[in-house]
Amino acid sequence: MRIALASFGSLGDLHPILAIAVAAQARGHDVAVAASPNYEDNVRRAGVEFYPLRPAIPWDPIRLAYYFDMRRGPERLLREVAFAELPNTHADLRSLAKGADLLVVGELLYTAPIVAEEIGIPWMNVVLAPTSFLSASDPCVLAPAPFLYPFRHLGKWIHQLAYMAGRIQGRLWAKEFFAFRRRLGLPAGPNPIFDSKHSPYGTLAMFPSFFAKAQTDWPSSTLQTGFPYFEQPSLPVDRVVADFLGSGEPPLVFTLGSIVAHFEPDFYREAYEAAIRLQRRAILLTGCGAIRIGRSNPKILAVDYARLHEILPRSAAVVHAGGIGTCGEALRAGIPSVIIPFSFDQPDNAQRMKRLGVAEILSRRSIKATAIAIKLEHVLRDPSYTLRARNCANQINNDPTMDLVLDKMESLRASVE
Repeated sequence: MRIALASFGSLGDLHPILAIAVAAQARGHDVAVAASPNYEDNVRRAGVEFYPLRPAIPWDPIRLAYYFDMRRGPERLLREVAFAELPNTHADLRSLAKGADLLVVGELLYTAPIVAEEIGIPWMNVVLAPTSFLSASDPCVLAPAPFLYPFRHLGKWIHQLAYMAGRIQGRLWAKEFFAFRRRLGLPAGPNPIFDSKHSPYGTLAMFPSFFAKAQTDWPSSTLQTGFPYFEQPSLPVDRVVADFLGSGEPPLVFTLGSIVAHFEPDFYREAYEAAIRLQRRAILLTGCGAIRIGRSNPKILAVDYARLHEILPRSAAVVHAGGIGTCGEALRAGIPSVIIPFSFDQPDNAQRMKRLGVAEILSRRSIKATAIAIKLEHVLRDPSYTLRARNCANQINNDPTMDLVLDKMESLRASVE
């Protein structure tokens, strides 16, 4: 079977798609992955055929901060990036899917069902974080409207009303999508943000049930698996990082991921000071050379990048932005987190980690060394945070995630032959 996979977004969005691709190749399937041209090397290093996919995420720090605004960021990303370049995205997805037996896509690739129908193949969508389901029975923290979350215990109705309003607003955001469908001779169709982004052939909910239980208002075609871990197979271990890990007590790790680091430089300077205050060793993952600390200390290592699955199991705690991939790695490593959420799914992921008892949350408006140090000291001194994180790790290590995913894809292919 030839499987075409596509990812829009950051490395955190791409890595789960690559995890599926590598596992599918190991089972003997032919795979190809479409992603931003910025990530061509990442895909090819995994031994996977690459296709370019537009639009690309802008890397200018000012533009990144603009799209990561807590309240307006999702609207801006949808209107000005995802929907604005629909013809290009559609053309690139068609090139990828030509000759494929199955199309599998991540978030924001709204022309995938059109492409699949044009080519005559089934399609599936991948959901990496619970917030994508917009469930009223398990309400998420909505980045544009976090004030709704405290009312979740009043019942479904308040979030059902909020989603009704969101549907109206979403149709306004998606006017370019409806115009594009009409240019193809198709009816406007349902709301792509709320009502048609999940495939009737199968939706993969790629997080474990202890993180978010399946809900009755999820699509009936949903298969819940577990976190999709990807380990870049051909990259050597960084000797500087390995030597640092082996030269003393488990360090603290500070990271904002592959995107946020570009527009939040103060975080790393405050993180440096927090580690000094706590008298702890630390690793600062500053992201693609985006940040230079300007100071040096033998107990603190600043590097552009290190693979989390290699360093977190040997670390004491991690401070991060709450991306679902980093949450999954922290849980797999069995260490506590301090989470500073910025936008999109991060506020909801952070709240779920806190409810699990494995994390504390710090507002992005409170990125100061003192505040970071206080939160870290709390999760380090109370052993229950680490105990609960290790319990999560034990559950993760027994998850047959990729077997479930590939079994589903193979059974789908067999059912349509």
